[in-house]
Amino acid sequence: MGVVDKTIWRDEPQSDRTSPRPSGIKPTRPQPIRDAIMRFISQPRSAGEIAEHIERPVPTATGHLRAMMERGLVRRIAFGTYALADYTGPAVRIPQRRSQSTREMRSTIRAHLGDRCSVQGLHLRTGIPERAVRVTLRDLWFSGLLEGDETSGYRLVKHLRQS
Repeated sequence: MGVVDKTIWRDEPQSDRTSPRPSGIKPTRPQPIRDAIMRFISQPRSAGEIAEHIERPVPTATGHLRAMMERGLVRRIAFGTYALADYTGPAVRIPQRRSQSTREMRSTIRAHLGDRCSVQGLHLRTGIPERAVRVTLRDLWFSGLLEGDETSGYRLVKHLRQS
């Protein structure tokens, strides 16, 4: 097999690349997240809306969107607002989702998330009502700071936990 010129490889869009693999091997793997985003952004959408749709934190969603922009599938039409690459409408700025919890609640709850914790456990430890705990956990999760769910419990992502 010949040497691949990497400068050409990087400059070409993903769909135009010729694979250096033998023809019998499947060139790409399925892209369920990308496909879900493509179906969802039939009109301009905010990064937060897209993240909620694919049930991932906003940083994960914007990472997917960045990769899709590099491939020419979507484009950013305003701060935090994305549309399909062929969108020709006006530049629309969609209001960004704001936290529904206070900074004080987020700080209080974060202090208890070094170990896995349930909503009820956080309520008992902090005295914050369960509904407010859920809202705060949702805000922290969409910010990419938490891992887990109602069933397994929540905790800070690994790089934020103290050893």
